[in-house]
Amino acid sequence: MKKTIYLTIVILLVTSTFASALSWAYIFVVHDGKVYEVKEDMLLDQSEVGKMIGKVETKADEYTGDYYGNASNYYEIGTDYFKIEDIPINEAIAVETEEGHFVKAVYVHDALSSFKNVFLGMNVWVVVGIFVIVLVGITVLRSKQR
Repeated sequence: MKKTIYLTIVILLVTSTFASALSWAYIFVVHDGKVYEVKEDMLLDQSEVGKMIGKVETKADEYTGDYYGNASNYYEIGTDYFKIEDIPINEAIAVETEEGHFVKAVYVHDALSSFKNVFLGMNVWVVVGIFVIVLVGITVLRSKQR
């Protein structure tokens, strides 16, 4: 009986450690394959903000750290990204934290490639379409030769 209780406690302790969430080093957003660190203390004036360039479409997984597409580890899906006037998008973008309130997000590095990023890319569908057309063409030619 005592062994069963001890074994249950050990199993509970071991399995509960695997279910803990990550602690992120910084708040980030991903836009077009680039990771930007959000600088919440760098507020932007409305006049500095240009056109909308994207939005958060997926949330980063807090248990594995995985993310794909336009993602964030903090902001909700639907949070908009904007170009900052006179600053190239590959250097920094603006994130709208609330209606009319913007913070600067500074480029850190390119996002890691993942199968989901490749699979969701437009070029993959073009290649798949060409492959299907070629496959159908070969099938039709072989059937006519018989």
